[in-house]
Amino acid sequence: MKDSWIFVFTGTSGSGRKTIAHRTGSELGLTHVISCTTRQRREKELTDRDYHYLTGEEFEAVAQSGGFAQMTTIDKERYGIRKSDLDEALSGGNSVYLILNKEGASAIKSLYGDRVIRLFLYVDKQTVRERLEAKGTRYSVIESYLNHYPEEVLYRKQCEHVFENVEISRTLAALRTAFKDYVTAGN
Repeated sequence: MKDSWIFVFTGTSGSGRKTIAHRTGSELGLTHVISCTTRQRREKELTDRDYHYLTGEEFEAVAQSGGFAQMTTIDKERYGIRKSDLDEALSGGNSVYLILNKEGASAIKSLYGDRVIRLFLYVDKQTVRERLEAKGTRYSVIESYLNHYPEEVLYRKQCEHVFENVEISRTLAALRTAFKDYVTAGN
């Protein structure tokens, strides 16, 4: 690729954006830039694969030094992408992918402009509930996701691409088609 792209997978909580992002990133050879968070690691998450887990003090130190390209607070927990992680991933001319909420996606778009392609994934609220229940997600987490749903789904209008993720193979096929424009344009 001549130019490197920043692909931001965003969308509603419980839409499968992490699964889709990792599958797409792996298939296309994109570098994943991992977010930092102050929240506790969940049972099936892996340190430095899903998130860089920081204490509140560690997170604040990075924030105070201007070390985050973007950061946000969700339900009293902090999240952010370190500038150094993003710059290092982009330095070799590689395209990268991030998994962010709407605030993070907007912040990265404002910093990096047209290099940022936001890919919005969503499913209806009932599907979110069913998926989370099937995974054994705690009731409080499910309710938090569903409470944020109305504001999250409106963000799709600001994104470059929107995908309803009801069936994973269809979503991946639609993403492959969308990515052809960028991969071809960059060669």
